[in-house]
Amino acid sequence: MPSYDLLIKGGRVIDAANGVDGLMDVGVSGRSIGAVEPDIPESQGRRVVDATGMYVTPGLIDIHAHCTGWAGSMFPEEMCFPYGVTTMVDCGGAGWRTFDDFNTNVVRKSAVRVFALLNIVGQGMEGDVEQNTEDMDAELTAAKIRQRSDVLVGVKVAHYQGRGWESIDRGIEAARLSNSFVLVDQNSKPTRTFDELLKRLGPGDGVTHCYGYGKPMIGNDGKVKRHYIDARKRGVKFDVGHGNNSFSFSMAVPALEQNFPPDTISTDMHRSSLHTSRAQMTEVMSKFLAMGMPIGEVVARSTWEPAKMINHTELGTLTPGAPADISVLEFQDRPAGLSDSGPTGYRIMKAQGRLINQLTIKDGTVRFDYDGLSKDDWSDTPTTDLDLP
Repeated sequence: MPSYDLLIKGGRVIDAANGVDGLMDVGVSGRSIGAVEPDIPESQGRRVVDATGMYVTPGLIDIHAHCTGWAGSMFPEEMCFPYGVTTMVDCGGAGWRTFDDFNTNVVRKSAVRVFALLNIVGQGMEGDVEQNTEDMDAELTAAKIRQRSDVLVGVKVAHYQGRGWESIDRGIEAARLSNSFVLVDQNSKPTRTFDELLKRLGPGDGVTHCYGYGKPMIGNDGKVKRHYIDARKRGVKFDVGHGNNSFSFSMAVPALEQNFPPDTISTDMHRSSLHTSRAQMTEVMSKFLAMGMPIGEVVARSTWEPAKMINHTELGTLTPGAPADISVLEFQDRPAGLSDSGPTGYRIMKAQGRLINQLTIKDGTVRFDYDGLSKDDWSDTPTTDLDLP
C-alpha cells in the first residue's frame, strides 16, 4: 500500500533550513511532509509528479504584499498560488481599528496562509489616514498584536510625509510592547534622514524597498552607504519589496557586487505592480538570478529567511512533519527581459531565462498546476453512458 498521498520525484530539492540542495524525492502524507529522501519508489505514491529538471522548494513566503486596505490590494489566491507562494504577509493594509474586518473578510476566507503587519495608524492604509498622527497609537497597536498573535506578526510604518519621527517612534514602541518587529517604508527627508532612521531600529527590525531609487542605498561614489552596512551589523533586516515604484537595478546590481544582498525577497504585489514591473514572486526571484545570486541563496531568501523573520519556523522548510507547503519551479531557458521600477522608469535587464512556477501545494493540497504535472491524461477519462436522453 502506498506510503504517500503525493510523491514528487527527480527534482533538485533546495531546503535552506536543513542544508539540503540535491536530487531528492519528496513524499507528502496528508497535510505534512512525509519524507525527503533519494530514490523513493514510485509505488510508494498514490499520485506521482515527475519534477525532473525542476527545483523543488518549500512553499514560497512573500513577506510584503497587499490584500487589504486600499484599491490596489488583491485577494490572496490570485496573487500567491500562481507564483508558488503559499504564505503571504499583508504589509500594513489594516490597523488596530480595521483588523477584525480584514480577518473576517480576507484571512478566514483565503486558502493561502495569511499573516499581517499591523499599520501603526489605526485605520490602516485607507487614503490619507497615514498622515494622521493622532491615530498612531503604540499601545492599542501592540494590544491588538498580542491579542491576535496567530495572524499578526509585527508592525508596519509607511508613507508618512510629516517632518518628524512620530510614525517611526510609535511604530518602534508598538513593536517593543508586543515583542515583535517593525518594518519601515520611509524616504529620507532633511528633518528625518535615513542614517538616523536606521540608528533608531534594533535587531530584527527592518526596512523594505531596500533597492528603491527614491531611498538610494548607493552613493555618488558607487558604494553602499556606510550607515546601511553599520545597520546590518547591528541586526537590521533589508527587504526587497519590489512593487511598482521601488526596485532599481541601478541600486541592486552594485549592492550585490559589494556583498550587500537582501535578507528577504518580496514582491510588494498589488494590481499595478502585477503587470507593469511584473512584481510576482517567481519574477522577482528571476531578477536576482540574473544579477548573479545563486539559486540556493535566492530560494533561502524566499523561504527560510522570511520564515525566521516572522517567527514562524514551522514554515519555509521541507522538514518531515512540517506543513506540506511545496513549490515546484522551472527555469525557462530562453532570452528574457526583466523589468525594474521606480522614478527612472521601467528599465530591463536581459537574462538567459526566468523562473516559472509549475506546481503549488499548500498543506498537502495541489492549489495550482501549470502544466498538469499532478493530473491524469485526458485519454484515461472514464467511460460512461453518453446516450443519455
